This record gives sequence, C-alpha cells and structure tokens, in this order.
Amino acid sequence: MTAENSSETKTPKHKAPQKHKKLIIALSVILAVILGLVSAFFIVRKVGENALRKRQEEMQVGFPSGSADVPDDADAYYNGVAYDYNDRLINILLLGVDRNNPNVSESHQADAIYLISLDTDAKSVKVIAVSRNTVTAVDTYDINGSYFSTAEQQICLAYTYGSDDKASSENTLKAVSNLLYGVPISGYYTVFMNSIADIVDAVGGVPVTVTEDLTGIDPRMKQGAEVTVTGKNAVSYLQYRGDSNAPRLERQKDFISSFIGRAKSAMLKDLSLPLKMYNKLAENTVTNVTSASAVYLASEALSADFQIIGIEGESGYDGTYETFVPYEKQLYETVLDVFYKKQ
Repeated sequence: MTAENSSETKTPKHKAPQKHKKLIIALSVILAVILGLVSAFFIVRKVGENALRKRQEEMQVGFPSGSADVPDDADAYYNGVAYDYNDRLINILLLGVDRNNPNVSESHQADAIYLISLDTDAKSVKVIAVSRNTVTAVDTYDINGSYFSTAEQQICLAYTYGSDDKASSENTLKAVSNLLYGVPISGYYTVFMNSIADIVDAVGGVPVTVTEDLTGIDPRMKQGAEVTVTGKNAVSYLQYRGDSNAPRLERQKDFISSFIGRAKSAMLKDLSLPLKMYNKLAENTVTNVTSASAVYLASEALSADFQIIGIEGESGYDGTYETFVPYEKQLYETVLDVFYKKQ
C-alpha cells in the first residue's frame, strides 16, 4: 500500500466530536424546556394557592363556642376541650344546578351540594355531602335583587334568589357556611348539566355498582349490576330521583368516590388535564376559582386521601316538599372534627 492510498483511508478526526457537540446542544435545549415547564407549573401552583388562601384569610370564623367559658386563645370550646380553627384548610363549594347552561333567565335550584375541604398539611380531602332538602337559614331577595329576609327553608332554594348565577352561587355558599356554623368557604365551582358528559368522559367513564333499579335509565342498570357510567347517561344517573332524595344522594356519593379514583389515574397520565378541562368547561360553569387555583387544587388532591362525609338527620315532609333536618349535636361535632384541631 502506498503512502497516498494510506492517507485516503484515514477517517477525519473532527466528525465524531462534532456529533457529540450537536447531541449535547440538543439535550441542553430539551432540558431547558423541561425545566422551564416545571418552573412555570410551580409558579402557577403558587399563584393559585396564594389567591385561595388570601380569600380564606379575609373571612371570619363564626363558630359558636359551645360554652360561655371559652379560653382567650381558643376558637371553640366543647366538652372541656379547646379547639383552634385549622387554617391550613382550603374549602371549596361544588354545586350542581338542574339547568343545561348558565346565564339564562330561568330560575333553578342547586341539586347537588358538596363542600370540599383540602388539608394541605395532612394531605387529605374531606367532602361533606349536603342534602338539597336540608332546612337551614336562607337569605331571600325580591325581584329587584334587594335583600328581603332570612327564612328557614330548603337549602337548594338559596340558588333561586340570585339575580344571576354568580349571585346565586354566592347566596348558596353563604347558606352552606351558615349551616356549618360559619365555616369560611373561599371559593365555589358551579356545574351545569351540559358539562357533566365532558367531565365523565375525560376520565374514561365511572364504574359503579347500581344500588337500586334504574333500568328506566339504562336496561343494564339492574340493582346490583356493575356498570360504567359514561357521558351519555351520566346526567340521568346522577339526577334520577324516586320518592325520596336520600337514595339519590347516596348514589351521587358513591359516584364521586369512584370518579376520584378515575380522575387520579387520568391525571397521572396527563398532568395538564385539570387545566385543559377547566378551559373546556368554562362556558358551562360559573366559578370564582381561577385556572391557577384549579391547577393547585388538582395537584394537591392527586396525592391526598379522600373521605366523603354525610350529615345525619331526620327526613320529613312540610306538606309540600320533602325536608331534611340535621341532628344538631352530630352536625356540631362533625364541624369540629373536620375544620378544627384540638389544642
């Protein structure tokens, strides 16, 4: 082999280092993008948290002490025990209204009422299910939107007195807070029927065990059957009411428990899902919770343990409508257990 041939077969030494350099640059760009997205996510989270906590801090806790001998440093005193309000809680009211869309003139009621309490320190979420028939103090307004009086009536009617869906949501929030001895509620999220299908389908449907005969809704929904509720039949499944609201409330509670598990799984696959759904549902929801706050709540709830709590009481009939009157002692103790800490 000649010296000339030998020089022709040599591989240029500069090509391999250049390839490595391009790879390093590409990886650096990808890493920078990922870090930017992560930073943006945590910034949005913090903005959302601050907005919720600021609103919560502006509200006063109005819990009755249970005793005249309340220590100066306690928020409540019951059976010889001093309590402080748990200021790490964020309380959001979830309302379901029996109307397809917001911003229409017809007056409707709040069919589903749930108070969601997130404890960011304990990593827990407690959901209090409030029967729509619960009799409590409700502010009423005249046709001009001026305050008229406060009357004992079904809590679902609080929604009928607002001049628009925002005012109706706020009036219902006040009624729920009053029912729960002045618990501060920093936000509300009001859902209308047209948004239910999208919510259910976003998590791939909700598996349930049918606890009563619902074959009128779907032939598959025989008592004891295990079915998956989809967007197509979700409204009928959640809204159907027979002779009493009690079975429907239990059905809704079971549905929510199953939905939570499905939602967590869906979020693990797509962390942007809460923001996507918030924006998609904007036209069929009314809320004072910002998109940043929604992202914060969803990310906190992802790692939290959930518990759904019912209110004990007695069902009745006022001659026209079904009623539900909570047992005062049990309600008082439930509020202490969920929203307060022993000193």
